[in-house]
Amino acid sequence: MQKEYNKYPQTKYQTQQESRQRRLMRSKSDVFDGADGELFFIKETKSWRPSSKIIRHSESSKNLFKPIRQAALSYFELNDIEWWRQSEEHYFPNGHVLSSQIHCLNHLFAIRADQDAVLKIIQAILPEITEILPSPIDEQFCIMETFPYKTPSYISFEFTYENKTLLNERCNKRGANCTSVDAFVYAKDKEGKFVLIPIEWKYTEAYEKTDDKKIKKSIVEERYLGKINAEKSHLKEWQDSYYWDPHYELARQSLLMEQIIETHSFDADYYQHIVVCPVGNTEMCEDALSFKDSLSEIGKTHFHIIDPQELLAPLEGNEKYSKLLEYLRKRYW
Repeated sequence: MQKEYNKYPQTKYQTQQESRQRRLMRSKSDVFDGADGELFFIKETKSWRPSSKIIRHSESSKNLFKPIRQAALSYFELNDIEWWRQSEEHYFPNGHVLSSQIHCLNHLFAIRADQDAVLKIIQAILPEITEILPSPIDEQFCIMETFPYKTPSYISFEFTYENKTLLNERCNKRGANCTSVDAFVYAKDKEGKFVLIPIEWKYTEAYEKTDDKKIKKSIVEERYLGKINAEKSHLKEWQDSYYWDPHYELARQSLLMEQIIETHSFDADYYQHIVVCPVGNTEMCEDALSFKDSLSEIGKTHFHIIDPQELLAPLEGNEKYSKLLEYLRKRYW
């Protein structure tokens, strides 16, 4: 075990956000639309007590920003996407108030059909982008309450693409146990080149770098090692740190983008990798920075880390999204 891989205890940011969500839940805040916590049996007192972190299963949709609830459920169903832990817990969406999947949807889903809004937030990071294109994988049109019925999707969630073929993985199902990108934007730059923009979304995550968390070398050798093209890849080689998350998932996302470009699966000239992570989550931000340091010199210029509030800053003053920003400030920021 290498010295630099330390086990993270409960982090300061996790504790802070857990307390924040607990206060909102217990106060019956309109953020959660009055949802109750799931009941758990306490052996010591032989009584049932509501959780302050997990919303009751029957009300778990209240974990989502109210205006997107039905549309998000429809989007996942229409595109056959599995919600986080749906298979294990047999309900959806997940009611855990610290879920990063829910955090991502609450920030981005309301703007996914607004081409101009998506362009504005992407241009703040990548000023060379001049056009946002419809998703190459979503059903062409999806229901959105605040937009016309037939509206293209400009942000895909739980993006996968021919993973079985391109990465030798066991499945392609979005949201399932394969390389998946939390959010994805397809764009053109000022030179007319097609750009893939995978967005990895983090909230309170901090990763343990212990032996029991290490990915099996046989899996890496079978699926990924042969996919690194030393001349073209942002990955100089498979680093030791890539055997642990979050480097493992970031490396796989890089390879998926590179394989799409290499095989000409659809028009794609290069990719820009974005990690969205709250600045308060210093452990995760440091992990993202160390992954960036492992990349080639070109790869470093194509890897970006941004706080979610900063990402949505270009929407400030836009009346259409005033309620969304108010919700995000109250719940997360």
